[in-house]
Amino acid sequence: MKSGQPIVIVVLALFAGFIGGIVSSQFLGDRTVFAREEPQAKEVLVAHEFRLVSDDGRILAILGGHPGEEPFLPIEPALRFFDIQGDMRLLVGMIPVNKPYVGFFDKNGKTSWEAK
Repeated sequence: MKSGQPIVIVVLALFAGFIGGIVSSQFLGDRTVFAREEPQAKEVLVAHEFRLVSDDGRILAILGGHPGEEPFLPIEPALRFFDIQGDMRLLVGMIPVNKPYVGFFDKNGKTSWEAK
């Protein structure tokens, strides 16, 4: 190797990297990509019921079982949604014979539409 050759190789490598960066940015556009760590589940949370509440403590939704108060059979699992007054307006779940259930209710708690 001649004495000036290593310097020429380093300069050419830097120039090629610079040109490669410009060309690749044209193909990738303005997207910025960052490596992210995949979220890992570290614990299992077990509960009979989960409640979603508003800032003022009002129940918005409950994920759990439905106790089977009249006119319902017990429904497990059940997802219940409540209106501003705290009345259940939507119930989604499974009835005991392993059939899906969806029901909409009026403000008096009477079934306005259901599918089972």
